[in-house]
Amino acid sequence: MGFFDKVKTFVGAHGVKVEYLELERQPPTAVVFPITDSVFKGKYRITAEKPCTVLAHKHEVMLMKKHPDGREEHVTLGEEVHDERVNDTGHRLRWPHEMKAGDVIEHWMIVGDIDIPASLRRLGYADPAAAIDDPALTFFVRVTIDVKGTPMDADTKQVFRLRA
Repeated sequence: MGFFDKVKTFVGAHGVKVEYLELERQPPTAVVFPITDSVFKGKYRITAEKPCTVLAHKHEVMLMKKHPDGREEHVTLGEEVHDERVNDTGHRLRWPHEMKAGDVIEHWMIVGDIDIPASLRRLGYADPAAAIDDPALTFFVRVTIDVKGTPMDADTKQVFRLRA
């Protein structure tokens, strides 16, 4: 590996692409999630552009509140990590797992124990349903693929809307 290849790898050329296939049985770009649901499900695809070792998959459901002073507050509503400590019953992946250039893996996420109304109340919303259309709030789901040997992991993020 030449010097410039090493620099590219160090600054994030991890060689992995991750993309959503579906979220909550909906097209990823048009997801509407009930405010009272406690489980967020989805499916995504990982494509290796070069050989790599995947150490973990992290799934997060989050909200971001933009404050009037410009601050952004991030709240994790729920998360799930698949790594060497997790045995994915029924799935062929074991941790860490090697990927060759061109390998494609489809994987799922099931993030549970989500309580959006309680999180909104902690942020000062007396009526969580009134927060559904608040432009200061952004709800999103993120999948991060931890790739060995690079400080910048592969990830994808998708905004979703709430409904009562």
